[in-house]
Amino acid sequence: MASPLNLRDALDEFGKSLGKRPISDNTRKAFFGDVSIFTRFVVPEERATASPPPINTITADHIRAFLAHEERRPNANSPKSLERRLTSLKVFFGWLRESGYLGFDPAEGIAYKPFQDPLPEFLSEAEQQRVIDAARHVAAGERLDTRPLAAIMLVLDTGMKKGECLKLTLDDLFLDDLSVLIRYEQKHLAFKNRRLPISADCAAALREHIARYEVQGVLFDCTGRNLEYIFNRKVAPLAGLSSLTFEMLRWSCALSDYKLAEMTTVQFELKYGLSALGWAEMEAKLERIAKAEK
Repeated sequence: MASPLNLRDALDEFGKSLGKRPISDNTRKAFFGDVSIFTRFVVPEERATASPPPINTITADHIRAFLAHEERRPNANSPKSLERRLTSLKVFFGWLRESGYLGFDPAEGIAYKPFQDPLPEFLSEAEQQRVIDAARHVAAGERLDTRPLAAIMLVLDTGMKKGECLKLTLDDLFLDDLSVLIRYEQKHLAFKNRRLPISADCAAALREHIARYEVQGVLFDCTGRNLEYIFNRKVAPLAGLSSLTFEMLRWSCALSDYKLAEMTTVQFELKYGLSALGWAEMEAKLERIAKAEK
């Protein structure tokens, strides 16, 4: 194992590694900023000339003390921001361990505070089936509105975001190969580009929708707001739900994947178009949901 770094040098090396990761500038700044604040807590300004402690002397107690300090401050950040602080430290110390600088991860056993951030709404497996059945009923109705079924099947299969779903065009669909392509034009978001598998049922729903609306370019001819209005006016009542949103569908997909426990961290990040920070936040919520269901 490499010689122990001191905390300040470790922060510098972490900053260099962040510069090589395919993450957004905001995520990079959040990671580095949070760990910088932790470093200043461990080595206050009045002791700035003192030698920073070796990273292998940092313990879970240091991290807990830092989080408690952040929570007690008169101008304390929101619970979500405090949760992000811990996420950043978990990423930092996890990177140190993976890189061989540490033999243990002091942040690994520190749990997120429960109920710091409201848990997202999601559908049970039974509710998902009722939603699909309701959307099929709408598609077969007088107006043959295939839009909700196509969108619902897409998000339940892939977990894509509302904006990603609404930007899909015919060129992004590979129905014979049972996959769809998510594309971002911005270079700093290139890590979100991905090709996602879909089921044969989803492909069939998409073919029906393309034929019904004679789609030539963009897959859906309405805004996300209008589509969710259709969800809530036509689909949700038939499914026995009070509401239905893209976000609920995305979280339902993520929870199903999480419960299967067949995907690695990298695979989750790729499928959901998330940075390491974004996945860490999602994973924390999924873990809380799974525990609450037991």
